[in-house]
Amino acid sequence: MEQRIELAPNCSLTPASAALFFASICAFSLAVSLVFVVRGFWPVLPFWALEMLALGLALNSGLKRRFCTQTVLVTDSMVSLVTRSPGGEATQEFARHWAKVRLRGAQAKRHPSRLMIESRGKAVEVGSFLTEEERRRLAARLRTVVGGMNESPPLQGRGLNDQRSDSP
Repeated sequence: MEQRIELAPNCSLTPASAALFFASICAFSLAVSLVFVVRGFWPVLPFWALEMLALGLALNSGLKRRFCTQTVLVTDSMVSLVTRSPGGEATQEFARHWAKVRLRGAQAKRHPSRLMIESRGKAVEVGSFLTEEERRRLAARLRTVVGGMNESPPLQGRGLNDQRSDSP
């Protein structure tokens, strides 16, 4: 028996909508910049170009985030975490009997908490792209499924392949 939890960030921005947004911002801000250029303030153009470059890089970074996913697979004996990103795929495995789910509080006020699966000196973060509420729900669910250290509750309930696409 196994439990599978699929995690993916909520990325509602599509490449087409990002391109439309970027083109409209570029056109509007260029029109405003050209008004200043016509009045003799030509240094506005390099700053406009830098701003549009920064916006384009930010949009590109956000679009790449769509391809980052995590799969938590809990079997009777193992807890596996498969992390996929544009850079590749990484798998971490823990003996379920020794695994512990820990929600670490934020280091600073406005930083999010960190959900960790730990065992024998190894630790890996789960769901870094989730909201705080989603991370807390996932922590509670993983504690139920994985159990604490030295306990392995029976896997039952939701069936063989419990899959979720964007929230725990």
